[in-house]
Amino acid sequence: MESFAHGTVDTNTDSWVFCYGDEKNGRRACASGHLTTADQRWNSQACFVSIFTAFAENPLILVIEYMRTKNILKNVLNIRRREMRFNIVTIGSRGDVQPFIALCKALKQRGHESKITTFMNFKDFIEEEGIEFSPLAGDAVEVIRLLVGENVTTSEYFRNLSVLLNPVKNQFFHDLEESCIDVDAVLCSTIGTVVYHVAEKMNLPLFRVAFCPLDPTKEFPAMTAPYLPGLHLYNRFTFWMGDRLWSHVTRKLCNDWRVDLGLEKIPFGKFPYRKMKGKVIPTLYAYSSIISPKPKEYKEYHHLTGFWINELEEDYVCDKELQDFLDRGEKPIYIGFGSIVGKDFEQLFHIVMESLRITGKRAILSSGWGKLEGVDVPDNVYQVKSVPHEWLFTKVAAVVHHGGAGTTAAGVRAGVPSVIVPFGGDQPFWGRQLHRMNIGTKPILRKNLTVKRLSKAIMEVTTNQEMIAEAKKIGQKLRAERGAQNAVSVIEKEICL
Repeated sequence: MESFAHGTVDTNTDSWVFCYGDEKNGRRACASGHLTTADQRWNSQACFVSIFTAFAENPLILVIEYMRTKNILKNVLNIRRREMRFNIVTIGSRGDVQPFIALCKALKQRGHESKITTFMNFKDFIEEEGIEFSPLAGDAVEVIRLLVGENVTTSEYFRNLSVLLNPVKNQFFHDLEESCIDVDAVLCSTIGTVVYHVAEKMNLPLFRVAFCPLDPTKEFPAMTAPYLPGLHLYNRFTFWMGDRLWSHVTRKLCNDWRVDLGLEKIPFGKFPYRKMKGKVIPTLYAYSSIISPKPKEYKEYHHLTGFWINELEEDYVCDKELQDFLDRGEKPIYIGFGSIVGKDFEQLFHIVMESLRITGKRAILSSGWGKLEGVDVPDNVYQVKSVPHEWLFTKVAAVVHHGGAGTTAAGVRAGVPSVIVPFGGDQPFWGRQLHRMNIGTKPILRKNLTVKRLSKAIMEVTTNQEMIAEAKKIGQKLRAERGAQNAVSVIEKEICL
């Protein structure tokens, strides 16, 4: 019989995870806790504390191991770290890739290997961060346009999933299968959940990763549903309906593939993606409970880790022209709408520029938004291409953006108020959360955006001293979180169970 004992220590949180058992019969005990000192290695005291905690929870293992091997002490004193290789499948915009960069770095710090499987659009971005890239057929620009673009309705969202996948379906499925070879576990974003079928076939542990709440609750509706406050039954129904729609689309797209994989087809009306072979799939919510508290219905396998932030490893130095602009007058505001692909760029650009004229504010505009790059702007406006939000947002008075989870996190961490102009997806949710906490204005849906409304919002975030002070206080709390490191601790513990 092959016995095993392995454990890890997170030096950021002084936490430990310990597992002991035997591979042949699958008996395992797992325990976790906190060390009194931040030791980078397992020490004998931590080992004994953890093993006795584990055996206290599952004493049968102690009896069996003593009778059959009399080898416990030897295994404990020879604990070695179990290094693993992870495949991360994410589909969407740059904002759906960026958090996984932070996670991969946190995994590497703990001795693990990882790779990101996504569209070719992000190959250079991922590899420049020193992370392995695995290709996935498809186009990020089309995903953004058809799923989170301007005025995309819920029904269009689910219909467009088929539109996106059908032309590249065979290559897409092949890429997913290839990406899961020689890995120990798989993590997937919301749309990346299609890798579920490969993980099931290959008996790989799977983790769901979400940047907004996806599991049913009565506290608020599903992200793509209209917000109707106080209607608890309606809120739960929206999650149920979203599950059914997602299952309907993926059944049509994936059932023949499942047969090819040797799996049974997904039955009509069944939503399989929260369990695999009868076991609950752990969910990593990559956002902070400070901004969105854990719903009462959520269980111990719903982990709110904190935002996964790719923090700057050294002091960032911007180009001289941007620094000169920052030094020239009062703090500007930041305006950018991420990777959103809109239909009415000229109208939106007019609203932004006219609002800046009326308010007299200076602004930094992100040229990643729409067709902004190369457009002439007045002297009180400066265009930037790619500047780290973690650095830039600490230099501005407020941020005006679309409300993606990553940009929202960066703004709050910087301690500045936000004006959120949601285009779709989870963006209205984050706008409501910031407004509830008085660190942002009431969100203005893109279809309702006018010069008057944007001008009023800009003045509010730059003159409301109570909001400015609250944003600073919340930012300080958020900067103390270690979301990606917390997520790795959860992963290591869950793998042991």
